[in-house]
Amino acid sequence: MRSVSGPADMSRVSHSVKPFLDEDRCLVAGVRAQAWDYTDAETQRLTHNIHRYSGKFIPQIAARAISLLTAPGELVLDPYCGSGTTLLEALLLGRRALGFDLSPLAVLIARTKVTPVSTHDLDQLRQELVQSLAPLRIRADLPPCRSSQKQLTMKSHVRKDPRVSDGWFRKWFRPDILEELVAIDQAIQKITDARTRRVAGVALSNILRRSSNAHSGYPNVMFHKDVPRRSLPLNPFFHELDRICDMVASLETAKAQWQDARVELGNAASLPLEDGSVDAIVSHPPYIGSIPYAEYGVLSLKWLGVDPKELDRKLTGGRRQARDVVERFQKDYSRTLHETARVLRPGRHAFFMVGNPIVHGTTVDLAALTIDLANQAGFRLVVREFRKGVNRRANKMGAEQLLFFQKQAESVRFKLGGSRA
Repeated sequence: MRSVSGPADMSRVSHSVKPFLDEDRCLVAGVRAQAWDYTDAETQRLTHNIHRYSGKFIPQIAARAISLLTAPGELVLDPYCGSGTTLLEALLLGRRALGFDLSPLAVLIARTKVTPVSTHDLDQLRQELVQSLAPLRIRADLPPCRSSQKQLTMKSHVRKDPRVSDGWFRKWFRPDILEELVAIDQAIQKITDARTRRVAGVALSNILRRSSNAHSGYPNVMFHKDVPRRSLPLNPFFHELDRICDMVASLETAKAQWQDARVELGNAASLPLEDGSVDAIVSHPPYIGSIPYAEYGVLSLKWLGVDPKELDRKLTGGRRQARDVVERFQKDYSRTLHETARVLRPGRHAFFMVGNPIVHGTTVDLAALTIDLANQAGFRLVVREFRKGVNRRANKMGAEQLLFFQKQAESVRFKLGGSRA
């Protein structure tokens, strides 16, 4: 596919524009140097598989885009950071990383994913939780006279928690499971180290679905009337905690080149950043309504104290069943592209990977929409490539497009025939 690179008659292009066109050739060559399918790539190394999250960015794609567009020490922004794939890959390449997401669950996962914690501190975390939750290991069928004082105290605190009597939680969790989950959560909240508290929080979040009355055969959370009997969550929690601690500890071997990393709760359409403060944008925007992020994460979001329906109303492409979902997505997406153009340094690049989602039975050409809205925001398409869409939603998304844009300075836009509007 030919890149969009300005006038064909190079002799008529001004000297101030030629460096941008020379840079285009280098970027086009780099993009097309090898395939982007990564069919057999290892996508779960280090902390990439720390928590279930739908529509994840493939790490190798993020890493390659970052390598093409930035130098070590520069700042990479992902305005839809999700579970933090772009951020981790940026850090591994010696770049600084900044991500925003409207979902508190995404922020929790991403912060944990990019924060190295020493083995010593992780061992301390486990010991603290083992000690705090020891009363749960006492047999529940013992009469009160033989129950320990610690167990009675824990039961008292648990039963005062409003979740134990809340109708929503009682629907989704068997009473004995709910009480044990509350006890685990209460123990986690007593941890004073924010880094290790997040590690434990991710472990708890990751066992909620298997502890619930949700049907295991569907990606979205559906109530199972004949749910099989679930095991109590304490042992699965510690098993998950050990797994995540091993992942987080693995970051210690890679953090020699680690730069600053920030993950913030925020709206991609209203970034709290100064103009021209970012060196590159690398992102995997939402697939309109085809991946209902709030619906898929409803159990974890409720445990974080978040109303999933309220969050869904705020997400780009949320309220997927509404008739105007595409129009609302386009409006929010346009605002995001204008914001990313504003915070990106003039002449620098943005990368977006998009597919063609099916919304209300109709395929939406998200690549064409992205190119059109990006042009309006002050971007110029430099090159695009295609990948087969493997490793994503059982190939139902079809081919995905890799779009590389350059932010144009006002004078350059005018000389290349762009509009000042």
